[in-house]
Amino acid sequence: MQSTGDREIDGQLEQFGQNIRSARERIGLSQDRLGLDRAAVSFLERAERSPDLPTVVRVAHAVDVTPAALLKGVGITGSGVRGPRHEPDPSASPASRFGVNLRWARQRAGISQEALALKAEVDRAAISVFEHGRRDPNLRTILKLARALEVPAAVMLGGVESNEAPLKSSARQLAARHASPPPGRRDGKRDRRR
Repeated sequence: MQSTGDREIDGQLEQFGQNIRSARERIGLSQDRLGLDRAAVSFLERAERSPDLPTVVRVAHAVDVTPAALLKGVGITGSGVRGPRHEPDPSASPASRFGVNLRWARQRAGISQEALALKAEVDRAAISVFEHGRRDPNLRTILKLARALEVPAAVMLGGVESNEAPLKSSARQLAARHASPPPGRRDGKRDRRR
């Protein structure tokens, strides 16, 4: 594991990696069969990288869960905090949805962007950019913000899903694609016709 110098965040990144591995194994796929770069998945599972928000969304999509589900057991748990009570805009980008959650959590805590930036050790301008959905944070930053706001990390990713395809079908389609032989090979053996 690559250390961030913050033992709590390092532990949370490890739990995130374990959650990826568990979700992947639950659907019976190896790292190579996720449709993502195998080395990148390996780094994430071993907590050697802190993925950006689009990567978290892609990984969640590949293992057939929501991004928030990958943060189960990460950070504060059992607080009863559920996040904003409105339906997310289905056309909004993950960064925009994260921004809505961040602004909600900050206002709930009753603190300014500047106070949050100091408490989370994040640049104040970055808080504004995140809240407006103009930049994707990395997972380390999401975890720091959740800790500073005293909310579960999963709340920060509530409603943050991929707009690409229905979530429930992706992993099954991927597994079926890898399980069946390509056209022209009925038995799975190499086609010797030229």
